[in-house]
Formats: sequence, structure tokens, C-alpha cells
Amino acid sequence: MTAASTETESRRLTSDEFRDVIGHFASGVTVITTAVEGKRYGTTASAVTSLSIEPPMVLICMNETSSTGNAVVQAGTFAMNILAEGQTDMAKHFASKAPDKFEHCFVVEGPMGLPLLGDALASLECRVTEQVRGGTHIVFLAEVHTATARTGAPLAYFRGQFGRLELPAGDDAYRLIRTRVLEGELRPGVALDLQELVGELGSAAGPLQVALGRLTGEGLIEQRDGGFAIPPMSLAAVEDALSSRCAIELGVIDLTVGRLPDAELGRLDAALRTWTPVSDDSGLTWRDRHVNSMGFHETMVSLAGSETLLGSYRRLAVSSALARTFSGYVLSKRDEAYGAEHRELVAAYATGNPDVAREIVLRHTQRIKEAARKALDTAEVTSEVR
Repeated sequence: MTAASTETESRRLTSDEFRDVIGHFASGVTVITTAVEGKRYGTTASAVTSLSIEPPMVLICMNETSSTGNAVVQAGTFAMNILAEGQTDMAKHFASKAPDKFEHCFVVEGPMGLPLLGDALASLECRVTEQVRGGTHIVFLAEVHTATARTGAPLAYFRGQFGRLELPAGDDAYRLIRTRVLEGELRPGVALDLQELVGELGSAAGPLQVALGRLTGEGLIEQRDGGFAIPPMSLAAVEDALSSRCAIELGVIDLTVGRLPDAELGRLDAALRTWTPVSDDSGLTWRDRHVNSMGFHETMVSLAGSETLLGSYRRLAVSSALARTFSGYVLSKRDEAYGAEHRELVAAYATGNPDVAREIVLRHTQRIKEAARKALDTAEVTSEVR
């Protein structure tokens, strides 16, 4: 036996040494939730893994002092909510000692009656089949009974920090295909030739599939007959997106108008100034105008200070819907009036008048719906003429 091996055996690894080394292992981030007698429990956890495909099983580790862990012991069931890359604040919130961790969170009840985070990347409802103690933790083995997921990228945890998984090749393919869709180079209703795209984009099949998945989540592409195609833009779809955005913005107004510090009001004013003015004579189309104005709307929603709400707004993909709706549609003098409403809204925020702000958002939404109807009617006529 060598001196080195003797030294290793004689000294036990310290917890700090183990934490430093094991921190080099990157993992995903989940929030474990459960309920006991109507009370909801939840905590952030990264010590989770899939255990078996047949039957579908997972393994989670919970500290023996965790109130959520003890609730799982009582309930015998739990949900594993896998967080998306933009949900760092949610991960930190559920890792805290907040008295009500579910406050301001979008929560839905799963088929098993468990509280699920509606904005999570994926959620699994599980029933505990076995539990054992290991050191300071309880290890739960559980069978998965329900599972749902949406398109997106997971939140990663590495060396004590939250972050995102970098997929540069997939990002390049995503940007290129997205541009071609918005520019109208890829026709609606026609199945995409994946082999052709691989050749054109110089991308491997794997990153291309990741890009197509992200675009599907945005509503720019749909899965059809085992492949992918660009769905036609319907008036019902764009009106639904606009109505949903309007509902979110009305809620934000109730939460923020008259309650914001000057610095936050300055952010909204700055977003307006960086947006291309609508009164100039640059000849921009409605698509250009709306894509440029999306930053203003997103800044307004962000004033509520809720990452969950902002994530819900982004998933409406209003920018994509409007970009496709107004592709090639040229502004008229009457159409340009909608731009003034952004400036009116900033003024309403400055004076702290929520009633005026609500009226502006409702009027603005109706104006864009009317313009969308004209744009899509024009597109149909043009298509018939061709």
C-alpha cells in the first residue's frame, strides 16, 4: 500500500471538499410540490434523476429537516416541476423560507390533485413506492403517473450558480429558420424538407430538431404527420393573441400605475424612445413597426416584477403572430394613429392615472385587431389574384 493511499484512507473527505468537487456536476433544477390536508408545500431541488423507464420511475432526495420532504412522507405523493431557463427567480423563491411560496405563482391542479407550476418546462406527478434514509437526507423512489411538457430549454445548476445550457449550433439554426419564416420565404401549409434544411443551413440534424422545437413553441411552426410545416395565420389566432396580451397588460396596469418609483417609469420611457417613431416617413411596413414595438410592451409587462407573468406573456408569441400577419402590409396615415397610443400610455403612467391607461390599452388592442383584419383580407385577395 502506498503512502498516498494510506493518507486517503486515514482522512475522511470534508463536506466542503465534497461540495466543491461535486459542484462540477451540472444538473437541472426542479421544484418539488405536494399538498397535505389542503396545505401546499414546495421547495427547490436538484438532487433528482430518472430511475426506470418500465415502469416509469424517478428518484428524489430531500433533507430530513425539509418541511416539503416531511409533507411528501405524509402525502405519499409529489410533483416534480422542471424549471425553464428563464425561471431563476422562481428557483430562488422556492429555495427560500417565504411563508407562502405559491403567492404570485401560476398554479394548476394536476390529475392527482397535486399543485403544479403552470409555467414549468415539464411536470410529473408521482406516487412514492419506497423511501430510505441516507445521511441527512430521505431518498424517495416513486412511480410516475402523469407527465406533461412544453417546448423550451431547461434551467441549469452548476457550481452554485443558475444558468442556461448553451446550444450554439441550435441557436444559429433557430435564428436562420425564424428569419425565413417571418420573411415569407417558407410557405405556409407546405411540409418542411428537413434534409434540404440541413444542407442549406449547414447544420447537423440534432441542432435543427432543437431549433424546430423552439419555433413550434412560439407557434411559428407546427408538427404535422410526423414532420413540420408552417401553419397559416388566421384572424382568430391573431385576435386571441392580442386579447390575451390585453388581459395581461390590464392586470399590470392595476398592479403598477401610480405605484412605481421614478427609475421604473424611466425604463418605460426609455423603451418608448428606443422604439422606431411611427410618425416618420421611413416607409416601414406594419411588420417592421410591430416587431420594433415589442420591446415596449415587454418592458411594460416587466414592471409588475413577476418573472412568471413575463414568461406567460412571452409564450403568447404576439411578436411572431403580428410579424406574419402584417408581412408586406404598408402603413396608411389612418393606421399610423396607433403609434400615438404608446406615448399616451407613458403619459398616463407619469400622471399615475390607471383609468386612462386601461382605456388606452383597450383602444390600442381594438385598433390592431382592425388592422389585422384588413391585412389578412388583403393577403387573401393577393393570393387569389396570383
